[in-house]
Amino acid sequence: MISLTVISPQITLFQQPSFSTIQNPSIHYSNSKNEFKPRKTKNPPHFSCFSSKDSCFLPESEISNNISTSHANPDAGFTDITPPSVSPSVDSDELTALLQSCYNVRQVRRVHAVVFKRLKNPVTYVENNLITLYLRFGKLVEARKVFDKMGQRNVVSWTAMINGYSKLGFDDEALGLFLDSISSEVRGNGKMFVCVMNFCSRRVDFNLGRQIHGCILKGNLRNLIVDSAILYFYAQCGELSRAFCVFRRMVEKDVVSWTTIITACSQQGYGKEAFSMFSRMLSDGFWPNEFTVCSVLKACGEEKALKLGRQLHCAIIKRMFKSDVFIGTSLVDMYAKCGDILDARTVFNGMRSRNMVTWTSIIAGYARKGLGEDAISLFRVMRRRNIIANNLTIVSILRACGSLGDLLMGREVHAQIVKKSTQTNMYIGSTLVWFYCKCGEYDIASKVLQQMPLRDVVSWTAMISGCASLGHEAEAFDFLKEMMEEGVEPNSFTFSSALKACAKLETVSQGKLIHSFANKTPALTNVFVSSALIHMYAKCGYVSEAFRVFDSMPERNLVSWKAMIMGYARNGLCQEALQLMYRMEAEGFEVDDYILATVLSACGDIEWDQEPSSGMLVLT
Repeated sequence: MISLTVISPQITLFQQPSFSTIQNPSIHYSNSKNEFKPRKTKNPPHFSCFSSKDSCFLPESEISNNISTSHANPDAGFTDITPPSVSPSVDSDELTALLQSCYNVRQVRRVHAVVFKRLKNPVTYVENNLITLYLRFGKLVEARKVFDKMGQRNVVSWTAMINGYSKLGFDDEALGLFLDSISSEVRGNGKMFVCVMNFCSRRVDFNLGRQIHGCILKGNLRNLIVDSAILYFYAQCGELSRAFCVFRRMVEKDVVSWTTIITACSQQGYGKEAFSMFSRMLSDGFWPNEFTVCSVLKACGEEKALKLGRQLHCAIIKRMFKSDVFIGTSLVDMYAKCGDILDARTVFNGMRSRNMVTWTSIIAGYARKGLGEDAISLFRVMRRRNIIANNLTIVSILRACGSLGDLLMGREVHAQIVKKSTQTNMYIGSTLVWFYCKCGEYDIASKVLQQMPLRDVVSWTAMISGCASLGHEAEAFDFLKEMMEEGVEPNSFTFSSALKACAKLETVSQGKLIHSFANKTPALTNVFVSSALIHMYAKCGYVSEAFRVFDSMPERNLVSWKAMIMGYARNGLCQEALQLMYRMEAEGFEVDDYILATVLSACGDIEWDQEPSSGMLVLT
């Protein structure tokens, strides 16, 4: 068994919702009594391990088959019966049994015709069976016609229809039906609320989902499936503390609920909490499935937990888990993010089948490692095999091209981006700006930035940094001004790049202005911003200001010490430079040859005693 250190996540308490009524959200949908006009909504990203086949969705057996053949209890379940032959005196029970034996839509239509001819007023459970069978075969319009003509509907009718719309992606219509059911004073049950929670999860509709949660608590409708749907909803909305609260209050848990909370931790960057929950899952006697393993491997990659990742890999090799393309891809990604690119390639080469994400993971791994040639080589193989690249693949290959200075390949990728109209993507646009700056193409980089419909701090910083590196320091200030006019707040990298431009131009007035801006943000405490300020002030001859920044730093790194010592030496303050070198060594930093050579060349003939018996310095 895998041993893990249990780390208790810091979770805030969740206040139970208390909604007596469901507020009508501002959406557009077709009225249930009108003709159905589907408008397919775009599904937001969701956890791959909780697709419509999993228990977070209302199982088809719960809706499609659990409709009663009993007059007394039309909401109870029924089982398959061998279809009897249609007799002149056929009744509702026989027609229901006949409907259950249908295995294609043509047979359903034939039985529907018999229902229409023989039963003037079909009972509710017969029509419920017709609705669910039409929905099972994807005939949403025909199911809706049956629903609209029903003389009497019960909660099963509404739930089947809502679930049908939801599973086919018509979330607005599903929500409209749910609101109509409330208007019709239909008392929702757990199955209906699970359906509603599912499309709240897909739409990330936090307000409505929270109200549904309140209704579930008020109606005492909790069970394993309902609790799992609530847990998944809060996880999808990024409300990890509330998800933990729901999870802790679950009377019964299964592997799906454990996987949901582990996946939520992993996806939201709480890798240590994911490990803690995984350890507790094993301690409680639950054996993880392939989806759990994928989520833990993702956390291993983010937290650089190579040891645990290898243990899971060993378990996979021993066939403790089913190895498939998703497990293989997670292993490749984990090894690549942990910096073990050789093992990542070994797993990649041993995979029988690979998908787009597999290729992207290994290419991104090579690009992060600085092995641009290998990344480009794999990208070419990927294209020869007609595997479509996603946005992350494009970003990774542009980074590889930038690290190599391969302008030709980068332009080829850019042409493909323009052809596929993905240049509007903010991450791709920012990477293109960085790439062209890396290759010295300032004009093209500037043009790409101006054509971007949306620009964030990364886009602007790539351009400002490129200007500072390519000798366009004045333009760097213009871009910084334009960035701030757009309301984008600079980060520590932006300030560092702008201060680098100030140092090159020796414009202390601009530097002081940037210093005042940085002083109003948390960026000033960043060690790189402070080091850039020291370098800028020292380069402009303002050594006392440079030392004031140096002395106020909460922590210093090798760059900070170098900047201050060089500043003293280049401004002719050799004694201060030597004193700082001794202080640097006393604080555990090594004075390297570059610092010593710079001080010696700037200050002339000096004596440097690496182990002085006193604080005295000798200048000759």
